[in-house]
Amino acid sequence: MADPQQRINPSVGERFPFRTANVSNVINGYLVYPHWHDQLEFIKVMDGNVLVTLDNQTFTAEQDDIIYVNSEQIHSVKPKTANARIMGIIFDKFFITNFMEGFETKQIYKLFINIKQRQSLFAPSHPLWGELNAAIQASYEENERRDIYYEMAIKSCIYRMMTAILRYFDKQGSTEKSGNTSLAINHFVAIRPVLDHIEEHYAESIYLVDLCRLVSMSPYHFSRTFKKLIGMTIPDYINLTRINMAKKMLMDSDLSITEIAEKVGFCNMHYFGKVFKNTTGVSALHFRNEINKQVLS
Repeated sequence: MADPQQRINPSVGERFPFRTANVSNVINGYLVYPHWHDQLEFIKVMDGNVLVTLDNQTFTAEQDDIIYVNSEQIHSVKPKTANARIMGIIFDKFFITNFMEGFETKQIYKLFINIKQRQSLFAPSHPLWGELNAAIQASYEENERRDIYYEMAIKSCIYRMMTAILRYFDKQGSTEKSGNTSLAINHFVAIRPVLDHIEEHYAESIYLVDLCRLVSMSPYHFSRTFKKLIGMTIPDYINLTRINMAKKMLMDSDLSITEIAEKVGFCNMHYFGKVFKNTTGVSALHFRNEINKQVLS
């Protein structure tokens, strides 16, 4: 977790796609350098206080707090106190989907993974904390001991965590106040072609009329459904997708900022700069310079 890399793949070369880490060493001001990966991750603050950044959100986490890191979220951890120490578990998301049964369960999980604006911090006062904490601790210990059938025990822990989160997610009302799971699934299935289209064609011009045609909805109905389900407007979601890709290119490539802006679908550099700063809080140049300082220091 402390390696100075941008995009990492913790599971490469491993038969069992699960990894643990216990980090207390501070390198260039970080316990965890800014990076991203396809896997899911839970981080527990073992001692002290830390400053956590998940994409564009920065917050303080205290001892015993648990942080959920979604797939492809750029994240980093800085110590706020001298005794700061964290423990993490990282696992492949296909670890879960490959063994899921039932259309409804799979769709709820996809809905949860695709919507990035979900709760990330679970303090000890949160109703899920006890279940998450017990499962994280048990899976960590199983991986350390590696007794016979430890893989099965770890899978059980991961299923316990994700079951608790998905049930909580469902109860909180994935369809605003109705909490109607079937309706949420139907809505998600209906707009999934749009999410796929945006992910595949973010670098191109995307028009509302074309998106509506993909899902056979009127512009009003589609816009309303999309915002209710995803939590933001269609233009905001498209811009967020483009900015997230730009951030990854700034971290992983030597392309100029102008080239990156064009590659992610912005034909106007001024507009790209404005959207990037509004989304991340810093300019693209500042973002890249900070990453380069961390890697070269």
